[in-house]
Amino acid sequence: MALFIFGAGATRGCSFVKPHINPCLPPLDADFFTQLQRSKHKKNKSLVENVMADVVDLFGQNFGVSMETVFSVMDQTIRMLEHIHDEEHVDVKKYKEMRVRLTQAIATVLEESIMQENSAKTGFTLNPKPCRHHRKFVEKILHKHDAIISFNYDCVLDYALRDYGGGKWNARSGYCFDGGYWGHNFKGEAKWQPQKVAGQNDTIKLLKLHGSLHFKIELPQKRQQEKNPNAKPTVELKERPYTQQYGARVFSIIPPEWNKRFDEGPIGNLWIKAAQEIRRAKNVVVIGYSMPPNDLHSSTLFRTNIGPLKSLVVVNPDKEARKRIRSVFSKGLIRTTKVLSFERFSDFMALDSKIWNYS
Repeated sequence: MALFIFGAGATRGCSFVKPHINPCLPPLDADFFTQLQRSKHKKNKSLVENVMADVVDLFGQNFGVSMETVFSVMDQTIRMLEHIHDEEHVDVKKYKEMRVRLTQAIATVLEESIMQENSAKTGFTLNPKPCRHHRKFVEKILHKHDAIISFNYDCVLDYALRDYGGGKWNARSGYCFDGGYWGHNFKGEAKWQPQKVAGQNDTIKLLKLHGSLHFKIELPQKRQQEKNPNAKPTVELKERPYTQQYGARVFSIIPPEWNKRFDEGPIGNLWIKAAQEIRRAKNVVVIGYSMPPNDLHSSTLFRTNIGPLKSLVVVNPDKEARKRIRSVFSKGLIRTTKVLSFERFSDFMALDSKIWNYS
C-alpha cells in the first residue's frame, strides 16, 4: 500500500491558485498574515483588522512572525497567566479573545482562497474551486486501502474524495473515528460521500491529525460522564466547513503550537491509527509538508514507526525541507529504496506512478 502525507504546500499547489486573479492564496505558515491581509471581502474587514492589531500588540509594528509563532505565544501566555493567577495586572480574557480571532481568521483565509464566489461577488458558495491535480490524484493515483495523513485544516482533499472517489472512499469509515457501538457518535457523513460508496473495509483512509474545519467534536459533559463513565465524544462532519452563519464559526482543530494536545480524545485516536498506517507503508509520498524542525510530535511519529521502504517521494520546493524529510525517514531507507524529489505538485502528477508505486 501507499502512504501519502499532505501539508499546506499541497493546497498551495492546487491548479486553481492564480495570484493574478485572486491574490489571497491558500496560506503557508510563514505567509499566513500576508494572505490574511489580502482578503478583499467586506464581511471579513473587521476580523482582519482586529487580528492584525492583535499581532502588532504582541510583536510590534515591524513584525515578521509565522502563524505558529503567534499561536504559541498566545497559548503559552494564557497558560502562564492562569497558572500564576495574575489577573490583577493582565487580562487573561484578552488573550483568549485574541486566540479565538486568530482561529476564526484561518477559516476566513481558506474560504476566500479555496471556495467559489457567488454571482454577486459578495460571498461564497458551497462549491470549492476545482483542482485538476487533486482530481487526478484521487482518480488515478489513489487505490483502495491506501492511506493519507494530512496536517491541513482545509477540505480540498475531502471534496476531491467526495466528488471523484467513487468506489474507493467511504466517509463513514474512512476518517477512522469511533462511532460507538450503534454508530450514534458519528454523524454528518452523508454530505461527504461519493455517489458510489466504497465498502467499509475497502475505503481509502484519511487521517487529519490536526483536525479539520469540517470536524465538530463535542466531549461528554462532566455531569454526563458521571452518569455514564463510558460516554464517548461525538463527531459531526459539517456540510459548510468555512461558512459563518450565526456567531463564530465552530470547528475542531489543533492549533499549530509547539505543545500539541495530540494524545487526547478522538484526534488522539487518529494519531494511534496513523502510527499503524506508517508501519504498513512500503511506498511513502510527502506532498507539501515541510516537517517543521520544532514539530517534534510529528517527526517522532514518523521516526519511530517507519519500516523498510520500497520508495520515498518528496514533493517540496524547499531544499532544506526535502533534506529534513529524508532525515526523518532515514530508518526506512535501505539499499533498494528508490528516492525521488519534485518541486511542484504538478510535476509529481505528471509522473507515471509505476515509477515509484511498487506493489
